[in-house]
Amino acid sequence: MKNLLAVKAHLLILSLVLIALSTNAQKSDTIKRTVVVEIDTVVKGAKQNVNKVATEKSGEVVTSADAKVQPVFYRGLLVVEGGIMYKDNVLPVLLAGEFGLARNIGLEARTWYGKNGIYEDGFLGVGLNYHFSGEDNQKPSKFDPYVGGMYGKILEGSGTAFYAQAGGRLFLFKNLGAFANLNVGLVGKRGTNLSFGFSYKIH
Repeated sequence: MKNLLAVKAHLLILSLVLIALSTNAQKSDTIKRTVVVEIDTVVKGAKQNVNKVATEKSGEVVTSADAKVQPVFYRGLLVVEGGIMYKDNVLPVLLAGEFGLARNIGLEARTWYGKNGIYEDGFLGVGLNYHFSGEDNQKPSKFDPYVGGMYGKILEGSGTAFYAQAGGRLFLFKNLGAFANLNVGLVGKRGTNLSFGFSYKIH
């Protein structure tokens, strides 16, 4: 009888020990899984940060300090102008538009017409301009100087005229600026004229 009780006591103690070991093993496994998840989360976060930095370095994400400023004249830009011209004591009204064919090349259409009691002056023509405005990565350029040529029809009479021209635009605001333009008549005995007015960019 005593031997049987001793065997039962040993079995009970052994069972308690096994239960304790099993509980500790489960707790240990839970801790391990928690640690693994936390480490994996940290590693993924580190990878995301590294990928973000690499993306920014590669140029896909550009900060304001690294952003490239658009030049004052470029391909695809349309500039429309309106103003007046001084020539032979006449102040013709002038309208013009220039389209950017390339980074520094523009195709321009220009017309003016004016008349007083004695003089009359009118012209409709097209021409090409070369722009000297450079690129600046630190601040936007505002001044747009150019030279070019203009060929077209004399409106108040028969014949054609060819002008060499030089001018510039100063954009005091993002899209609005002022222009001055000097035309020197080379063909058609048109003389020299000076025009000035306002310029507006259409992107």
